[in-house]
Amino acid sequence: MAPSKDSKRGSKTPESNINNSNTSNVNGGGGNASRDSRHTGLFLPLFGLRLSPRHKRRIETERDRMLSDPGRHSHLRRGRVTPPAPTVDVELKPLDDRQPNMKFALRPGSAVAKLEQLVRRRYQDKGHPIATAAYFAFYVDGRVLNPEDVLPPTSSKIWYRMSRSSAEIDQWKFSQYKDANNQPIPPELATQLVQAIDTGGATVGELRRKIAAFMSISDPDRVLLVARGGTRPGQLQGDSWVVSEVKRHWLCCWISYHIARTNAYAVINGLGRRYVYHPESHYFYDGMSVRRWQHHLDTRLFRNVRSRGKTGFNAHWSEIILTLNDTRVSKTTRVCWGKTYEVELSGQAAKIFSTEEAWLLPDEACSVCLDSKNLSLMAYKVTSGCNHKPTICNACLSQWIASELETKMWDRIKCPECPKPLQFTDVQRNASKSVFKRYDELATRAALGNIPNFQWCKSSKCNSGQIDDVRCVRFKCKACKNSHCIKHDVPWHSGETCEEYDKRNTQRKKDERASEAEITKSSKKCPSCNKAVHKFSGCNHITCICSHEWCYICLAPFQRNEHGFLYCRHKPECTERDPFVDLIDPQNANADPRTFFEAANHGLFPPQFLRNRLRVVRGRAARHHLGAGANEPGLGQMGRNPNRLHPDMFLPPWMQEADRGMFAGVAGIADHVANGNGNGRDPMHDLRVLAQDMRAARRERA
Repeated sequence: MAPSKDSKRGSKTPESNINNSNTSNVNGGGGNASRDSRHTGLFLPLFGLRLSPRHKRRIETERDRMLSDPGRHSHLRRGRVTPPAPTVDVELKPLDDRQPNMKFALRPGSAVAKLEQLVRRRYQDKGHPIATAAYFAFYVDGRVLNPEDVLPPTSSKIWYRMSRSSAEIDQWKFSQYKDANNQPIPPELATQLVQAIDTGGATVGELRRKIAAFMSISDPDRVLLVARGGTRPGQLQGDSWVVSEVKRHWLCCWISYHIARTNAYAVINGLGRRYVYHPESHYFYDGMSVRRWQHHLDTRLFRNVRSRGKTGFNAHWSEIILTLNDTRVSKTTRVCWGKTYEVELSGQAAKIFSTEEAWLLPDEACSVCLDSKNLSLMAYKVTSGCNHKPTICNACLSQWIASELETKMWDRIKCPECPKPLQFTDVQRNASKSVFKRYDELATRAALGNIPNFQWCKSSKCNSGQIDDVRCVRFKCKACKNSHCIKHDVPWHSGETCEEYDKRNTQRKKDERASEAEITKSSKKCPSCNKAVHKFSGCNHITCICSHEWCYICLAPFQRNEHGFLYCRHKPECTERDPFVDLIDPQNANADPRTFFEAANHGLFPPQFLRNRLRVVRGRAARHHLGAGANEPGLGQMGRNPNRLHPDMFLPPWMQEADRGMFAGVAGIADHVANGNGNGRDPMHDLRVLAQDMRAARRERA
């Protein structure tokens, strides 16, 4: 019989292949060894796997052990396989960027001490044994794990840090960013930084200024601070970020600094905070588009400030609006390094970012409620025209807007700290939803009311309006179908013309004119809008609904000087007197030195204004005391130095003896301020100290 095709090719049946393989395995792979000397030619028929000699010896050992105890492994002959023991996957992430990531599979219920043993064994296998005195610290969700703590029952991520001893595990370390050897910085600078962080609660901006001052750099923004390691490595951009919180939440104990080139940064102002962004060197030299910068800010700043977990910031990077010199920049333009940009976010995105950033920010005191509030709860912008930093919290500002809307016209609401008016966007940002809804309705009605021939429906149940024909005095609402008379501003007088209505209401007109006359007698007209104002209680300082402020007795207006102080120059026949007009009104010659110095001691005036007014008061004191009496110094004392006045010239005759020495000291400081004789002293501090002594002396006399 002719040989088959398989026999011609020399192929073997699976049975013969297995037998030959087993024979080769038993004989040690002598003459029938395969071409690869590392393997014996053993194949597993079910899986097609080729085993090495080491694995085959392990299989044979296990087979012999099973055959030696057939009762124990009888379930294997019945086809049942023992399920593997459950394990928990643990991923170790280093808090030091010089250490590697590691993964281990541990049994549930293992202690944290087991992790330390595995880490030491891993380093031992790599040829880098760890010293016995080395200290390990493991963290989960910012919490330190004790060696006896049990690992989480599910797969988890655990952060770890190694140090030479337990005392060094959380000590601050500082280095230069581009130093490959990570050499420590000068000890005196490191001591200053540690003291500022641990005792003074220093912010990132304060660290920048300390490093710049130590290195004699005039621009602190050139100092780049980088968090080395921790749960959030990278740049520290926020000037208001508290560095100690970075250590507590991001577990970062290592900060590096780098002095960038001149103008190799961009400043970002937004939400009442300041951020400094330092680009990579190739972006600085080759340029960077605003589009790419927006993407960098989105990923590296706005989505990267949460203490732990995933961020809730859901705004797209294209929604980050950047303006330069009050002009919105295009996405295709290049970033101008060294400039200051203003950033704007939508209301919801700004609220989410402020909430996630709050743990990094310090506390400030609200000037209204006097409570200590987190910086994220403080108003960052009251109006677009304000030039001052707001010192009021969001809650107090919202209540201020609601109160102003109840007592003033909707378009007369001003900033509580300066006379700048609030615009529509300012009220929308700072007011509550209900208050803004009412403000929006009033603004809408006012805008529609300015349209020619526009009329509102007079029905109490209808809020509609429409443009009507001026030739017809009858207005018919298209929404509720009610009518009213445009001429008399009353519901439509059905069956009567306007002339007939006037004749029928002759007595009513007489009564109205009598009422108007009585109102005129018992009220006064506002000098600005000529509307009658009736004062039935309170002070004589009137604030009309048109926002004009005036005196109810003499109708003199209240004004603000160049420093923002409100005062009124009352007429001579007026019974009211403004105590500050002698201080800030240069036309008034009745300056009161005691009131002036007490106001200065309370910090009511800026230093430059104080110096200018002191010169005026000193001149008036000299003129008033030229013909001094027995108790007042005169020309004899002044003649000792014609260019400098004796402090006693400030003492008025009405001052009590107990205050004369105190006031003479204040006057001497005034002379010191006016003549610029500093000698390294702070005259404002001396004024405040003497003011405290004067108040203490008055309390003792009382």
